Amino acid sequence: MTGLKQPRNKLQQHTISGVFFRTVSAAFISLAVLGVSALQACEPTWHNQVSVEQGALSLNDGKHAFTVNAEGKLYFGVHRVALNAEQQQVLLDYHQLMVADLTQASPVSASSEMNADLCQKIAKRQQQEQHIQSIIPALKAWRSVTL
Repeated sequence: MTGLKQPRNKLQQHTISGVFFRTVSAAFISLAVLGVSALQACEPTWHNQVSVEQGALSLNDGKHAFTVNAEGKLYFGVHRVALNAEQQQVLLDYHQLMVADLTQASPVSASSEMNADLCQKIAKRQQQEQHIQSIIPALKAWRSVTL
């Protein structure tokens, strides 16, 4: 073996093996704890109502009802909310994400069984909603889910 020193005696070999075993064991325990933490961290809290009606996304927080159409245009009741190009694009992306989530065979909802794929979808939804909150004043309190 080049570059590696051979242990001089059985005690030194045992010590090296013990250190290696403890290091590997600690690494596996850390990974197991992180895995459990990741699953525990994926405990979504569902907020507000969101649905797809005739291709439009309906957002209802119990006080206000908004609609996002397939072009990313936002309506408060029948009144169109003025948006710049960036805001409209963000809502278009959100509309596409939500329509895909809500119309799939097993939609992302409160009744969904938690798994890693679902947790990633929820995290992506939450990230988009936070972006919406930051750039569209009319939707500053909108969210459908938090982790």
